[in-house]
Amino acid sequence: MMTVQAQLSRPRSAGSIATAADRGSPLPAGSAPQATPEEVAAAAQVQRIARSVVQAALEVLGGSRPLQQLADWLDPPSYERLQLRANLVRTLNRAAAASGQPDQLLHRNVSVRTVRTCRVNAYVYEAAAVTYENHRARAVALRLERRRGHWKVTALEIG
Repeated sequence: MMTVQAQLSRPRSAGSIATAADRGSPLPAGSAPQATPEEVAAAAQVQRIARSVVQAALEVLGGSRPLQQLADWLDPPSYERLQLRANLVRTLNRAAAASGQPDQLLHRNVSVRTVRTCRVNAYVYEAAAVTYENHRARAVALRLERRRGHWKVTALEIG
């Protein structure tokens, strides 16, 4: 019997019959590649960073944290987009407070419920987070890239 790795690496002719491995079927139990300890540690580190950045970004939008604290974590385009959104939210919050609707304040008392990460390659991860605030759930997506030994958020989308 040929191993899955051997089946995937052998050349196929145009008329050959596709095997289960060729069709993308799940691998048999016990044959899935195992993550190395370094990969597990990197994934855990990325998940912690993603949770912290999401929490901090929403606190920036809520006005309880200065944006400058995220300067080391965000690349320039993401930093600028967050700054523009923070200015917009600040304007909306002032208008809501002036009209006597304090329950309409945006991004107050935010908690990060879950964070899921996906490894794209050794230097790139993507993460999705679910946050909760004022009886409303929000989604946040971000992309982290390892640059010069430091994880940097290169995309940040807040729903």
